[in-house]
Amino acid sequence: MKKIILIAALILAVWNYFEEQKPTPENRSGLLSYFVQSVQGTVVQKKPEFQCDGRLYCPQMKSRAEAEFFLEFCPGTYLDDNNNGIPCENDPRF
Repeated sequence: MKKIILIAALILAVWNYFEEQKPTPENRSGLLSYFVQSVQGTVVQKKPEFQCDGRLYCPQMKSRAEAEFFLEFCPGTYLDDNNNGIPCENDPRF
């Protein structure tokens, strides 16, 4: 019984040693690490192309992308008549 406990403790100690030796993001080397460290902390924000301005209906939209934006982000629009998530399906302009 003592041998089993001793072997288990030895295995855990070896496993713990190797877990501590694994590289962390701070001390990794290589091209991928350089790339990750160069963009770390960089936030990319895309300026929204559209804004909710009170338009509610398909004839008021200028493009499919605009209709999709309004459907997703602007409450109370009437762009999806059959509730399938595709705005202005029957509008021949798009």
